[in-house]
Amino acid sequence: MWFSNSHPSGALTRVLTVLLLTMISACGGGGGGTGGTETWVATQAPTLNNLPPAPAIQNILDIVIDAGPPNTGYNVNRLFTTVTICEPGSVTQCQTIDHILVDTGSTGLRLLSSALAPGLKLNRITSNNGLPLLGCMQFIDQSFAWGPIARADITLGGKTAANTPVQVIADPTFAHLAASCASGTPLQAAKDLGANGILGLSMQREDCGLACTLSPRNGVYYTCLDSLCANPVGIRATLAQQVSHPVPKFSTDNNGLIIDLPRVSTPTATTLKGTLVFGLGTQPNNTKAPTTPVLTSASGSTGFTTSFSGHAFPTTYLDTGSNGYFFDSAGRLPNCGAGVEGFYCPLAFTPLTATLMGANGQTLSVDFGVANASALFQSALPVLPHLAGDMPDLMAFDWGLPFFFGRRVYFGIQDPNGDGAYVAFETTKN
Repeated sequence: MWFSNSHPSGALTRVLTVLLLTMISACGGGGGGTGGTETWVATQAPTLNNLPPAPAIQNILDIVIDAGPPNTGYNVNRLFTTVTICEPGSVTQCQTIDHILVDTGSTGLRLLSSALAPGLKLNRITSNNGLPLLGCMQFIDQSFAWGPIARADITLGGKTAANTPVQVIADPTFAHLAASCASGTPLQAAKDLGANGILGLSMQREDCGLACTLSPRNGVYYTCLDSLCANPVGIRATLAQQVSHPVPKFSTDNNGLIIDLPRVSTPTATTLKGTLVFGLGTQPNNTKAPTTPVLTSASGSTGFTTSFSGHAFPTTYLDTGSNGYFFDSAGRLPNCGAGVEGFYCPLAFTPLTATLMGANGQTLSVDFGVANASALFQSALPVLPHLAGDMPDLMAFDWGLPFFFGRRVYFGIQDPNGDGAYVAFETTKN
């Protein structure tokens, strides 16, 4: 997931794609600061509640694109859902939080401290020195999420991932940043993120993986040296301690997921509703095999290649956390002017075609189109199916949220051995 504030309103997010550090992942930001927390005043104070009753179809979660949380500016192509978190083992000490960003470019649940109810007590994870474990997730747009790692029971629809490591972003108790995490823009409030948290649903099981178990200089995990935590230092984190994908922790329907969004037939729209289905081949609602080839991923995150206009992009993401298509057009599409930097502004709608290839050599053709971003933003509407922009990384192609409109996209999650990650998609009829 990767984003940048590029619209005159100052709140338009681009994409949120994780910076490729020692591990390979795809959701983005980066950043730093000197600590402290900016207060976000919600329209209603967060409160605790009982665990809500399970829906009739337990492996489905509603997803929506809308204007986002109150007082967060102009949010474009942001896919949201609602999650419930509970203190581990409790069904009464729970909180239901809406406008959580659904991000297939990152792994695990990350919640803003300002969005959490004061009475919610999550179990903080400690490092091997008995002091808190902290996380720093860097994103390509030079923003970052900093905060402690804790355990919570996560409920999505009717499915629960028990005792799962999550990150609490911008917890004021841990205002001091590690030196290697102190460059860029910290995500501290809903207005910075355009959401109350991030639900990372990539094909990886953990947010860092083996790399963070081997070296303390992994750039992701840190700990304190004393109770004041004034100078955090890098540390190894076991797989069990790392922020984890919730779906593999379900008791059933845990091998993958499907994102199903309808087609958008107009240049802009006020809202778009769809479903997230858990499991692949485990229930009647997820047994239909894709009619197109399956593209395997060598890394569980990227591992795909895009061919476009005679160029190959070996770092390819399918990323709901990005709000447009982002790629280097090699001059084929003109960039927008001042105030809308980073987006493309062709004089007329431009239809394009690219080819996606998996690690297994299978290919899929993708038709898409790019419209003038400046004109699209004039609508002030949140659903823009033809939004695209320039990608600073000339080797990367980011298939952001518009790619998912009118497609049923299947994600196979890595098994415990790191194998089995794949993506497939088919065009829907709606």
